[in-house]
Amino acid sequence: MKASLITNPDLVGRTEIAETNCGPIAICGTCRPALFRNLQVDEGLGHFSHYSSIIQRLEDFETIAVRPGGRVTLGIEDPNIIVGYCVGSYPDSTDRWAALGDLMYELAAVEVSRNYRGCKLGEKLLGMTMNDDFFEDKIAYMCGYSWHWDLEGKGMSAAQYRSMMKHLYGKFGFREVYTNEPNITLRAENIMMIRVGLRVTPEDQMKFRHLRFGMKPK
Repeated sequence: MKASLITNPDLVGRTEIAETNCGPIAICGTCRPALFRNLQVDEGLGHFSHYSSIIQRLEDFETIAVRPGGRVTLGIEDPNIIVGYCVGSYPDSTDRWAALGDLMYELAAVEVSRNYRGCKLGEKLLGMTMNDDFFEDKIAYMCGYSWHWDLEGKGMSAAQYRSMMKHLYGKFGFREVYTNEPNITLRAENIMMIRVGLRVTPEDQMKFRHLRFGMKPK
């Protein structure tokens, strides 16, 4: 592992070395844009016959990292290979949830390379991302759309994959909520989960509750 990359505060906010059954993996949180030019993406993160990774290029990580509030957590295997990631940002202005401004924060994706599945990296990536006081002022949310799931690579049905995601996010205080948002309701297996920060007021929680069913916040 290139220690000069993963311990440089100008490149990475925090780093932990995870000992896994795939070997040691550096879990790097709050990655800076300058880090990505030194890395490569593992071939298990890419385009397959029934599935494409949400992020396939280094440029995609940089696009997220430079956004206000954008966060990129990477799993890096020796010497400089990205084998997993977790990315988050404020919702796009066209999303329903943007109506509540900076209160809402989307955990857009957690993915592990097909070559590193079974190493519990997804849990470590999400844990590194969520271990931050930043989220205590937010309603963090994830929207799980089954058309993004690598069912073939995992050997799972959509129902099994949904259950796996619910278990993973539940470890970090997320719970399932119901909504009439069209993309969520399009398929029964789709799911929305949220984590309400400790400092989110009851008033803001009520605004979100209304917004889940299309009522504009006052």
